[in-house]
Amino acid sequence: MSILKDLDREIRRAMDADKELYQHSHAALVRNMQKATLVTDLPVGTASMLLSYAESVNFKFESGNFVLKLYQIFGR
Repeated sequence: MSILKDLDREIRRAMDADKELYQHSHAALVRNMQKATLVTDLPVGTASMLLSYAESVNFKFESGNFVLKLYQIFGR
């Protein structure tokens, strides 16, 4: 079971908008989310990139904690 389907829609749109420019990075992000069953299964680099996309769409975080932010973008 993949966590990709749980990713916030706005963040997914921002990530997909860069697909043409950053094909390999986009593919790696998707692949890592498809392989992960829990948020904590994500590599740190992938998690960091996803949080950067969240910040780029002005996602409203409830916490400043890295792990809690990550849980939040997946609706948990």
